[in-house]
Amino acid sequence: MKRGLKHAWLVALFVGVGVGCNDSAPAPTSAAIEPSILPDTSTSDPANPPITPPPSTPLPPAGPAYKTAVLLYNGTGVSTSDWQNTEAIIKSLGLSYQLVNSRQVDGMTLDELASFGVIVVPGGSGGSITAAIATDARLRIRQAVRDRGVGYVGFCAGAWVAVGPEALGNSIASYGLAVSKGSVLPAYYPGGNTSLTADMVDVTFADGSHRQLVWWGGPATPEWSGGVVARYVNGAPAISETWSGKGYVVISGPHPEAPQSWRATAGRDSDGLDYDIAIAMIEAALNKNPLWRSSGLGKWIRSSEPKAFSNRRPDLQKSDE
Repeated sequence: MKRGLKHAWLVALFVGVGVGCNDSAPAPTSAAIEPSILPDTSTSDPANPPITPPPSTPLPPAGPAYKTAVLLYNGTGVSTSDWQNTEAIIKSLGLSYQLVNSRQVDGMTLDELASFGVIVVPGGSGGSITAAIATDARLRIRQAVRDRGVGYVGFCAGAWVAVGPEALGNSIASYGLAVSKGSVLPAYYPGGNTSLTADMVDVTFADGSHRQLVWWGGPATPEWSGGVVARYVNGAPAISETWSGKGYVVISGPHPEAPQSWRATAGRDSDGLDYDIAIAMIEAALNKNPLWRSSGLGKWIRSSEPKAFSNRRPDLQKSDE
């Protein structure tokens, strides 16, 4: 897919400081098999600034339905380089945001969670994220999305924890947050190679265009009706979007937000950084505007037909050189 020049200047902005996604850490009664874990995944919470209370003034009638645009989760179980790079992307958009670790999210009320426009969960370890957040807080996150209309974006581990069969009810998820309905996600292995830690994977959009993205133990995303944005070469969904009650959920198995440094492990990237895709995902969930009709992304037509994704462009074949 051809990127717009709108965000080309971002390439020089981000400097990665580590590598890699998902899980060898145990999750409570988890059925997930998460192939690998980012090496800089945190085992404790960073020392975030205190959470700033949302403004007490009422929202203007014509304004956005949130007081702070982004809640960026950076607690235990999240890769340090991933949340830092995602923070830089959010800053580049000029969006208001708050860094929130697991201890902080545990202490947030439903009303406080609902004051945000979108919750963003980067990569790391889905099992560790699940274990780090208290069960009642995990339920409040689900309610904030489903019942209060907060968007949700998940990259890799953030995608793993997003989906669960408990999403429509108020029972505690056996794994993750279950902000959107579906079975716990299956692992995806490039070329079926279960020994891989990281790789560059080709994904195809419904218009036939291709992009290479960093994969680091990420899942295949759900086959949501009309909600598959991109597919891996075997036809499995790589990026998916759906409504979850009042909130909009956009998740990706691979890492469009990955810093350049990760490619030292993942391999040769024929088409460069993919921050524009990460930006589009965040904007879609924040504005409740599906990717297929988002401004500047008219070619991102949603499709649930695997046969539309069966061919790879020869010039984007992966090289081992």
